[in-house]
Amino acid sequence: MAELVLDTSVRGAGLVLLSEGGTVVGLRAVAGGAASLQESLSDLLAAPAPPVSSVLVACGPGSYIGVRSGLAAGLGFAQGRGIPIHLVGSLRVVAETVDPVEARALVLRSAGRGGILCQLFAVADRGWTAEGPSQLLSRDQDIPRSWLDGSGIVDPDGVMPAGADRRRLLPVRGLDRALARLAAAAEGPGVPYDQVSADYAVRVGAER
Repeated sequence: MAELVLDTSVRGAGLVLLSEGGTVVGLRAVAGGAASLQESLSDLLAAPAPPVSSVLVACGPGSYIGVRSGLAAGLGFAQGRGIPIHLVGSLRVVAETVDPVEARALVLRSAGRGGILCQLFAVADRGWTAEGPSQLLSRDQDIPRSWLDGSGIVDPDGVMPAGADRRRLLPVRGLDRALARLAAAAEGPGVPYDQVSADYAVRVGAER
């Protein structure tokens, strides 16, 4: 059985994939917008593949429209087949691209207009676990020193302030493999949603 995975939280760099046991068995890029997402999703599902048993969607933070489009597509697919849907924070996906060689990792991503999205992760039995919710810093805010001290930095967008002397953690896998690993680790009934109305109760319990 396979998992359908969607991450459309990064503008112009979305991914839809099928994974099986942590291995990517089908992958399509999403150039941007709901129309591109549907085209990529239809193309992915048209190819021969194992039956899909669950859905994993990156739920942000990120592009507002992108996150909503991914959630809507994933929820519609799960509802139509009566299968579980799981949510994962978009910065957790980025954390999964690096191995836990430090006690903590601070993931940074560009939020546009000079803003920086930040989230701290600590080493857990299965990789990384969030220490708290993600934070949005404006261009006028410094990254708190308490977040930086003792943390490796994961900075795929290069938003770390110039001159900051911090250990950068280099990715050992791409976002597609990171998503596949997270899909394989997702267990249980998933996030509840109304089978009749497909109510957006999927937001409950989201790792943000």
